[in-house]
Amino acid sequence: MFDLGLHHIEIMYKKGLLFFLGSILFTLANAQQSKDVLFTIDESPVYISEFKRVYLKNIDLVKDTSQKNIDEYLNLFINYKLKLKEAKHLGLDKKQAYLEELEGYRKQLAKGYLTDTRTSDALIRQAYDRSLEQVNASHILITVKPNASAKDTIAAYQKIIEARNKIVNGTSFDVVAKAYSQDPSVVKNNGNLGWFSAFRMVYPFEEAAYVTKVGEISEPFRTQFGYHVVKINGRERKLGEVTVAHIMVAINNNRTSEAAEKRIKEINQQLQQGVSFASLAKQYSDDPSTAIEGGKIRRFGQGALNSEEFEKMAFALEKNGEISTPIQTKYGWHIIQLIEKHPPKSFEEQKNELTKKVKRDSRSKLVTTSFINSLRKKYATAKNEKAVAYFKGILPSTFSKEEWNVPEDKNLKKELFNLKKEKYTYKNFADFLKSNQSRIEGYADVSAFVEEMYKRFESTTLLQYYEEHLEEDNKDFANVIGEYRDGLLLFDLMESKIWNISKTDSVGLKKYYETQKDKYTQNEVYKVLKASSSKQEAISKVEKLLKKKKSIEEIKNEVNIGDIALVLFSEEELTQGDAILPKDFSAEKGKIVFLEEENFKTLIMVREILPSRIKTFEETKGEVINDFQKKTENKWLDHLRVKYPVKVNEKTLKKAKKELSI
Repeated sequence: MFDLGLHHIEIMYKKGLLFFLGSILFTLANAQQSKDVLFTIDESPVYISEFKRVYLKNIDLVKDTSQKNIDEYLNLFINYKLKLKEAKHLGLDKKQAYLEELEGYRKQLAKGYLTDTRTSDALIRQAYDRSLEQVNASHILITVKPNASAKDTIAAYQKIIEARNKIVNGTSFDVVAKAYSQDPSVVKNNGNLGWFSAFRMVYPFEEAAYVTKVGEISEPFRTQFGYHVVKINGRERKLGEVTVAHIMVAINNNRTSEAAEKRIKEINQQLQQGVSFASLAKQYSDDPSTAIEGGKIRRFGQGALNSEEFEKMAFALEKNGEISTPIQTKYGWHIIQLIEKHPPKSFEEQKNELTKKVKRDSRSKLVTTSFINSLRKKYATAKNEKAVAYFKGILPSTFSKEEWNVPEDKNLKKELFNLKKEKYTYKNFADFLKSNQSRIEGYADVSAFVEEMYKRFESTTLLQYYEEHLEEDNKDFANVIGEYRDGLLLFDLMESKIWNISKTDSVGLKKYYETQKDKYTQNEVYKVLKASSSKQEAISKVEKLLKKKKSIEEIKNEVNIGDIALVLFSEEELTQGDAILPKDFSAEKGKIVFLEEENFKTLIMVREILPSRIKTFEETKGEVINDFQKKTENKWLDHLRVKYPVKVNEKTLKKAKKELSI
């Protein structure tokens, strides 16, 4: 429900293996190698320092206790190295697709290192603090383009000052907004923007709104849209989150809205008679992902679910245990029980999400600017005023109207600036101006254009240079990219040698099933009738009527009179070993057993028994493929150990065990 789904098992397995191979087993690119050789593969040494590093790094992540055993872990590590050896032998590291994907990942990874962490952390904390409340604000906008001329900029500023002064001197904000504001929505809302919180407005606007007190008007400020003043009408703390449980009766091809409503009312009657909410949810809710937990939904905040009606009712409940009246959503009919109300999430709980939002938001420009300034300091670059003056002088007045060609001029050989040993010339900047010539339409004149383009060229060059030399400057980045490089390589190898085997060797797969099919069995299945009620006498009556061979409809008519549903009926299939069945349950057609949870009684009658059987190939294909792949991989690894002989230095291994014993 609410768009929550499961990932495909095979994809999860492959991605999980890639993570294991890439992030867990290999951080060796810059590892300091000791002289102690732990083992050799085809006479190539692998050092004890490598093994110790990966073992200690990942020991707490390993769930399988057998893999914490040093001998077992060494076996996994040797297998890993064998696969890596084979991948390079096959030339997989030279494939174009591999190189392109690696480069794409490098660019994506590098983004995390091209930032000012201190500034970013401060903005993330600020965003969290602001997310705890919302403000109601009105504004007046005087539009002016970001790169407008000084004349137009001054005119817009004077107009916003004039509007603000009228409000300060007593004129109604609404009246002034209608007279001055150039926001098209002012005709409908008198400038009132309603309630908003962090990330809903461009950052300069949000900044002004949050620092201005309730009832006051801000000083004029500028955004990409122009000049504003903002008045704060109100401020309030936001709601936190809730944990609720629900019982859902779905509307689908098998049940109309009317039938669903009737069913939810029957369940509601059971609740009113004192039946446990959790018991009814487990038995009768059509949301399988929550029914098993008594209907419990993971905690959520405002706007988290795709159902406004559900959220509204959930937040309206006040006391723990309080139960709603039945409500309808696009999913069906629901009854909701409040389990707990939670205060807003802590900073740590929201940090990852807020980090992503800050990166996407206009405030990220502050982080970029700060980082560029740090690079200027790192590489000791300064603005080349002579170069800026030179280009202001050579760009013609027709620059915005006709194509400009870079002139042949000896000055273009001059150095603009340098980054360590890399030199950048006037010619590099001239080419940059030409490639950005179309942007001049957004600027008041050539001089303003050259100033802005110089900043952009310098910033772009600094970022590009730093990114290209990240491995040299940042060991952490070098390690991570090394992990991914080999992890991706092994992913390609496993896909071609193991994972695709089920597609290319369908005969072998089916032959494997035939030789192993006794492993793939379906337990005994029972088709049952369930009848549940809080009234013992009603269940007893159902039992008597069943023994008299009465039909289900006849029984329903006798025990559920009119609109009163004393007993809930359902027909289901249960499998041997299901948790709902008693531990000592033995199957027998016509047998009746009883379950009781709190004051809720359930009768279960076995109507038909489907005996245990061997599953067909199609039924168990996924499991067969998994087992077949494991068998194929083990056989392949045996072959690799012959192809690339492995020799373990027992003396060094003994030393490793002693040093790694905890």
